[in-house]
Amino acid sequence: MNMDYLQYVESDSYLNKLDPRTKFVFFVVMAIVTSVVKSLVALIFLGLFLLVIWITSKITKEMLTLLNKLKVLLIFILLLWLVLGIFEEPPVAGGPVFVRTDIGKIHICFDWYDIYKGLVYSLRIYLMIASFFMVLITTNFSEIILGLCRWHIPYSVAFAIGLVFQIIPIVIHELQEIMEAQSSRGLEIEQCSWLVKIKNYMIFSIPLLFRVIEKAQAISLAMHYYKLDFSSKRTSYKTIKATRSDLFFALASAAAVVITLVLLHFFYIPV
Repeated sequence: MNMDYLQYVESDSYLNKLDPRTKFVFFVVMAIVTSVVKSLVALIFLGLFLLVIWITSKITKEMLTLLNKLKVLLIFILLLWLVLGIFEEPPVAGGPVFVRTDIGKIHICFDWYDIYKGLVYSLRIYLMIASFFMVLITTNFSEIILGLCRWHIPYSVAFAIGLVFQIIPIVIHELQEIMEAQSSRGLEIEQCSWLVKIKNYMIFSIPLLFRVIEKAQAISLAMHYYKLDFSSKRTSYKTIKATRSDLFFALASAAAVVITLVLLHFFYIPV
């Protein structure tokens, strides 16, 4: 399977030209906002804001590829909340009820709130992953470390944070290899129902765990063999500097966050 969509691509796009510190803060803020916001209206607005960034930076194709790769996970989250929701009454009165019945002592209620909750959680997960993915494909691993060091963050901490942006694609690549291996052994992945896909992905999680542990050990040994010393003073030929583009991006992002929180206040439905 093609894994190019997970790799940093050097280009002259708007996001690529931004200071890595700006993009790192953007990701942290988006992660916090998507963790807090539980309003579908607010999340849709935030998604539209990100869409404008994708179009401006010409990475819409990559983001659609990400959506396609995550569709099984997002559908699983949607179905999970639908299943959990049918056994409880909605906390918000009003709205259409599709099914309400009792099977013995079990009360079943399937209504609009179950769908709403599933959509909210699916969209939250996608926007959180998408904000990380935006930084991943537009920021070099070394630039992230350099930017954090410019904030006088200890090199060991900056290296660990930057390493995350390298490890995530590696983990996903390992998952793809496991899927191909299992598929060659006859385990159906694509041409099957969503429930079977979800079950198969759970089967993949066990060998993936051992692969991740193996990769972590390999990285640790490499750091040991090459005698990585975090206390050594490091210099860089490359310099990074915030520009007006960073200021405009920061102001636009701040405005989007404020509007999102305002929409959360006016259109909040407890989930």
